[in-house]
Amino acid sequence: MARILISFFCADNTENISPFLYGRYDRAFYISFEGEGPDSRSKEVIENLISERFGAQAVFLTAGEKTLGCAYRLLYDLTDGDGEYVIDVTGGPGLFSAAAGIYISENEKKNVRLSTFSIKNGTETVHYPSTETIQRKETLNVAELISLSGGAVISASKTMRQLSDSGSLRSEAVRMWDTVKAAAYDWNRFCSMANMRQGSKVTKKLSRADDKKTCERITGLLSKRGIIKDVKTYVSDTGKTYVEYELCPKSKTVELYEKSGTALELFAFLAASECGAFSDAATGVMLDLDGLITKKKGDPRNEIDLAAVYGGRLVLASCKCTKPTKEYLYEILTMTQQYGGRHAIPALICSEAAFEPVRERAKEMGVILIDNAANHSLKMLKDEFLKYFPINTD
Repeated sequence: MARILISFFCADNTENISPFLYGRYDRAFYISFEGEGPDSRSKEVIENLISERFGAQAVFLTAGEKTLGCAYRLLYDLTDGDGEYVIDVTGGPGLFSAAAGIYISENEKKNVRLSTFSIKNGTETVHYPSTETIQRKETLNVAELISLSGGAVISASKTMRQLSDSGSLRSEAVRMWDTVKAAAYDWNRFCSMANMRQGSKVTKKLSRADDKKTCERITGLLSKRGIIKDVKTYVSDTGKTYVEYELCPKSKTVELYEKSGTALELFAFLAASECGAFSDAATGVMLDLDGLITKKKGDPRNEIDLAAVYGGRLVLASCKCTKPTKEYLYEILTMTQQYGGRHAIPALICSEAAFEPVRERAKEMGVILIDNAANHSLKMLKDEFLKYFPINTD
């Protein structure tokens, strides 16, 4: 017997897909009124995900008129068979929900079920023919959740995958963060200097008057921890000053030494992936805004430092080796709204402690703020994640 989903199309595709996380369906009918249905891009996203991930078919139907009677007739016609039907009344136009209520009250059909789905709680609540609560059986991954907002993952950090598989690289990421976290400002400056690398040899151009002092402090820290060697400063024939050094053989995660946020980014990724709260996590995620990946310069794209999945919700985090600011809060909130939809959770992770007005603003905006990370051990950062994303023990 075929199992059919009837869902009232709504603007958030995470809600449109949600029923598939609770059970198998052979086909899904998404119904709407004229002018309120999905655009071509949204149709494509839903059709592709349902087909590729769940092996089902998506069909989009439009009611003839925006009336209760027309909504009722469409529901009646769609359930006039010997299949098993689940009507999802979570969202969509109120007229469809009202029509579903009338339909159930007038037709005692045991092969029809009325349900609502909570993305936040991870539950399906069955309202008819009996009352019961069903827990979510699976979740989507980072790339799938981003696709539901019309975007696409172009790439993610290779180092992330290596960290998951290699204990030595994991240790190096922790060691690197422990090395630079106390000198976050100088580390930011150091990484912003013009950088040239050939194999393990790195050359940086010193352009500002105090660049030399910054380099001396950072290269001293890196040398002391056995991360780099053979540091020397020289002046070229053209009068330009350079610092040159070589990465030690055990320094394999090159990204750690070229981008200031990466040390904190990978440290946060380790905490997120090991704390047990998230079903998927990725770092250095390059995103395309409209999901249409081209090589054109104007193609809108952005990079997310850390992305994770908590239950059925996407978490997008920005990692900054500095003090939190209101500008950083607005930046990650905007990116979360663009790439994650209304159920996504924005987070800001910073190395230094926040001023109280910024802390209060984060609460008002609904942005999770984890500050003072420079004084957090890996275990402490895991505990911080669990404070905001507790593990469901049900």
